Amino acid sequence: MTDPLPLSSSFAALLPVLGPALLAGTVTQLARQLARPEAPPLRRLLALAAAAGIAALTVTALLSVWLRPPPAPALLLAAACITGWSGPGILTRLGALIERKLGLPEGRPGPAPKARPGTYSGDQSGHTEL
Repeated sequence: MTDPLPLSSSFAALLPVLGPALLAGTVTQLARQLARPEAPPLRRLLALAAAAGIAALTVTALLSVWLRPPPAPALLLAAACITGWSGPGILTRLGALIERKLGLPEGRPGPAPKARPGTYSGDQSGHTEL
């Protein structure tokens, strides 16, 4: 069994960078959405901001692991702000890049058909029942 100390010590070392990255991504997306001529409803605004913060946190963590020598915290914070501005859609592109690097097949099934309001999908064929 491996010793969990290296994981916890590396997480503790990243914590001072990951917290501000989450906050930077969230605040950047909030600023972007509030600067629009018509701000989205509050629930959507909060969801977009939270998702952008999580995306910024993810990108910052990946950059801190992949780049050697470790990048300066200012560079990681800048990456978090850029990711926050781009929004959570960057995770889709990043996921595709990682899948390609891992050699996973590119052909994935498309999204499942959406059911009409008031119905539920009964099986994988997309057939809906009332």
